[in-house]
Amino acid sequence: MAMDIDLKSLRDYVKLLKAERQDSPIGKIKSGATEIIRKNLRELERMHREDGATWTEIAAGLAAQGVTQGDGQPITGRRLTALMHNIRVQEERSLAREKALVDAPDEEPPEPQGAGD
Repeated sequence: MAMDIDLKSLRDYVKLLKAERQDSPIGKIKSGATEIIRKNLRELERMHREDGATWTEIAAGLAAQGVTQGDGQPITGRRLTALMHNIRVQEERSLAREKALVDAPDEEPPEPQGAGD
């Protein structure tokens, strides 16, 4: 016999746990650096490529404006380039997923193995 659950109670409990998790100092603390870098990625790359700025110099400029790493320390050149790499990988995966959806043939899904035997 299947057990019934109270979905409203489940939602309320999960919501409570989620709120506690967000307030907890344990786990990944969000500094906002990734979103700042994502928003300005092309310009940061241009500054490096065309203006000849080093990643350390760019990171120091960002840190001077309050951009920090997850631990609250000023962002470093190494952390900046790591975040930029992660952002590029995410963008490439997103584009690949979109392309796969566009390129997917409009056909029926294959029959499960052994369905017609």
